Amino acid sequence: MNTRSDYEQVNRAYYRQLQLETIDLEPEDFQQANLLSSKFNNEAQKWQAYLKILALFALKKWLSDRHLRLDNRIESLTTNQIISSEPMSNLQVGGFKVCLLTNESIVNKRIEIPVKMINSPDFAAHLYIVIQVLVEEEEAVIIGFIRHDKFKNQSLQKNEIGNYKLSLSELNSDSSHLILNLKYLSPAAIEIPQKEKLTTWLEHIFTAGWQSVEEILGNRKPIIQMAFILDKTTEKLSPKAVKKILKQFQMTQKQRGKIQTDLSQAELSDTEVNKALVKILQTTEDEETRWQIAELLWEIDPSHPAAGVRRAIDLGMHLAGVPVALMIAILPKPNQRFAVLSRVYPLQDQSFLPANLKLIGLDEMGESLFEIRARERDDYIQFKFTADVGDRFSLQVSLNSASVTKHFII
Repeated sequence: MNTRSDYEQVNRAYYRQLQLETIDLEPEDFQQANLLSSKFNNEAQKWQAYLKILALFALKKWLSDRHLRLDNRIESLTTNQIISSEPMSNLQVGGFKVCLLTNESIVNKRIEIPVKMINSPDFAAHLYIVIQVLVEEEEAVIIGFIRHDKFKNQSLQKNEIGNYKLSLSELNSDSSHLILNLKYLSPAAIEIPQKEKLTTWLEHIFTAGWQSVEEILGNRKPIIQMAFILDKTTEKLSPKAVKKILKQFQMTQKQRGKIQTDLSQAELSDTEVNKALVKILQTTEDEETRWQIAELLWEIDPSHPAAGVRRAIDLGMHLAGVPVALMIAILPKPNQRFAVLSRVYPLQDQSFLPANLKLIGLDEMGESLFEIRARERDDYIQFKFTADVGDRFSLQVSLNSASVTKHFII
């Protein structure tokens, strides 16, 4: 192939001045790259594939010489990974996820990385490695690398098409440091976005950081206190208050001609109260009623299986030290659908959320689904919605310039 990429014109003297490590490319590397890229008809795609495959051969050889292994078979890479102008994500070296940036990612001594390569659990990597292929010199140059956590600490700017820009001088150009990370560091030491599968919560499987609501919120009074009287000594829901809502619900159902639970007894035992709440939860079609009943069950019997599952995570460390927690609750519905409740609470000795703190819902493409903003003296903000198995979404909590995003799949 004699097609020449514009990106190959990056200042080679700059690389040599930095004494960057080079990898010799063998004739068979060019033959294989030519063969694998020849199946594409578009010349631009063919050239991108050619350079990417050469960069992969170089990385594979460099790793092998240091007793490390690229787990991906180059021949089995997807078409999109090869011909796309985006960096190559989802490469594996041991337990590390690696993103490889090649010629097309380098513009004017800067690298450009699509936002999703940093923020999306499907594309984010522990390590981002930049390799420049110099076809005429028959070699590749390891320009540098950057860890995901270091990347997130940069003051990132976006270009006109929404890619992050990072100067090559901000990369770690010492390849020995890359080896030290790959050989002696645990992948868990570099935090990258993960998808939290909410349906596994129903099987009591939780990832690190997600704790019981009681552990995170401590003795914070229940939300339901606004509608019902708390016992003055225990600050728990009064049994009389719970029975009162059951009576009210029965009256509402009578008016609708839908009597589903017999609550005519003057007194109900705790077991009967629980059964009555569960009956309502399983039969009512009104979404607000279901959540209200779930809230009641959380207070009087937090582990009751009919009340779904709720979990909370402290976001303070990731939100410029602001003491807030994100709570997620998932409640099974008929027809294999799920009700989801997202709520943000203040923590520690804070009674109210900071004004203008936002809870933002995002779809899997990063587009906004909803935005809830805290007002003065809001002690929580929330949003409820219904989702199907396989649905993906993200929740972002932000205040001024600080934000933290959590990713979920049903």
